[in-house]
Amino acid sequence: MSDGVHSLTEMNCIQWPGRVEYGIGATAKLDSFVTSKAIDSALVITDADIVAAGVIDPVKDVLDAAGATVEVFDRVKPEPKLSMAEDAAATLHDGDFDFVVGVGGGSSMDTAKLASVLAVHDVPVRDTVGMGNIPGAGLPLALLPTTAGTGSEVTHIGVFSDAEDNGNKVVVYDEHLFADLALVDPAFTESLPARVAAATGMDALTHAIEAYVTMLRTPYTDGLARDAIDRIGGNLRAAVHQGADNDEARYEMSFAAMVAGQAFVNSGLGAVHALTYPLGVECGIGHGLANAVLLSHVMEYNVPAEPERFADIARLLGQECAPGETTLDLAYKSVDAVQELNDDIGIPNRIRELSDIDAKEFGRFADVCLEYSEHNIDRNPRNLDRTDLIKIFENAY
Repeated sequence: MSDGVHSLTEMNCIQWPGRVEYGIGATAKLDSFVTSKAIDSALVITDADIVAAGVIDPVKDVLDAAGATVEVFDRVKPEPKLSMAEDAAATLHDGDFDFVVGVGGGSSMDTAKLASVLAVHDVPVRDTVGMGNIPGAGLPLALLPTTAGTGSEVTHIGVFSDAEDNGNKVVVYDEHLFADLALVDPAFTESLPARVAAATGMDALTHAIEAYVTMLRTPYTDGLARDAIDRIGGNLRAAVHQGADNDEARYEMSFAAMVAGQAFVNSGLGAVHALTYPLGVECGIGHGLANAVLLSHVMEYNVPAEPERFADIARLLGQECAPGETTLDLAYKSVDAVQELNDDIGIPNRIRELSDIDAKEFGRFADVCLEYSEHNIDRNPRNLDRTDLIKIFENAY
């Protein structure tokens, strides 16, 4: 056994989208894809803010030049509902489009993923929830992220809220949600507000750190996760505070978010993603921000189970082992490094600074975690029960 997690003889399936293009100007690669697939019409799925900011204009220009007619579905909202994917699918079907282009953050890309298959397969949307419940391939799909965070462009996952279940989140996992073409163009992050760059960057860091310590990690995901942690630790501050003036930092962050996405889609996540669930549903705290606030507190809980791994994370985030310190001492410095990073980019390290929630609710929150995110708890490197979950919430409060 290696690290007590994976066997050297164990077979691991690496999951990956059809094709990935990365770099400033990568959007131009839409042209050859459209031409090779003889695509006549495309629906761009995005949100109204992205349209207003002119971010999709380069996408439309490339599609137009390639000979495809283009229309825009701009009704995606944060924390999209299943019904939003149904609406987008109806637009695809009624307009007889033959290509789907998701442009935006995770909400737009996830909506585009699910809409692309619902437009082809006449199945109730709730029947697709869970793992492997989509009957077949959807319309050709391209995904273009406008943030450096979710990594959704390289995953086969869609996260939605279900209005018929009190707005609780549901997840669709299926290989048919993988994009045929993922285009990661750092030019799209030029106009990101600093607060969005901060929250999405910490989302990517959470993906990378959880992928590195999850019980389902592999040698493949280890390399990706380490690379992403290193790049984020070295570039997130500049990407937040210098934005459009620092192409290199934004380039590195876009790459890191993509790599972290590819890591966690092959390794799974952990308790951070379980505990963020009620903060999003109950308190309306955005996913990236909730991850950022909870990450260090979950890490602190997990350090005793994986001190060598967390010592690695500390080094990647710029910490050193002082004379006389142990591996465990260095491991706990990873917690300090994450909290210092939050401080530097304007994100609080306490839940109470984001919400006026009553700490008496944490027992109920723990029950929500166990009901809706048990898979993430099971993959966490240190065992968790209801009491442990409550204690982490209390420590983070």
